[in-house]
Amino acid sequence: MVNNTLSDLYVRIKNGYSLKLEEVLVLRSKTVIRVLDILLLEGFIRGYSFNVKDSNKIKVLLKYSATGKKAIREIKGVSTSSRRLYASVDILWGFYSESDTVCLILSTSKGVIDLKTALKLNVGGELLCLIR
Repeated sequence: MVNNTLSDLYVRIKNGYSLKLEEVLVLRSKTVIRVLDILLLEGFIRGYSFNVKDSNKIKVLLKYSATGKKAIREIKGVSTSSRRLYASVDILWGFYSESDTVCLILSTSKGVIDLKTALKLNVGGELLCLIR
């Protein structure tokens, strides 16, 4: 039994890239689906679909360049269940200068959103993950 489905998502994506897999199965939750939506919109994955055989899993299609380079060089969780990290809008503006190379995903009062959307909506929140 996995307690944190987001941590499981990050580990499965990392392991999938290290094994050069085309797709990985991850555990299904509302937050995982929202994070996958952001990864898809930002161009880090090719897509995802719900598994017909097991309704608790999602098939994530990993993305590689034409030369075989992985689209996600690094994906890691920022907050953990024992240590939650929150950032105000002022702090988020500090991350904005690197936002062309880094994708930051937050859980806010407006839902799970990326850094640019959080700045547009002028909201801070819990830092979920960082993707390069």
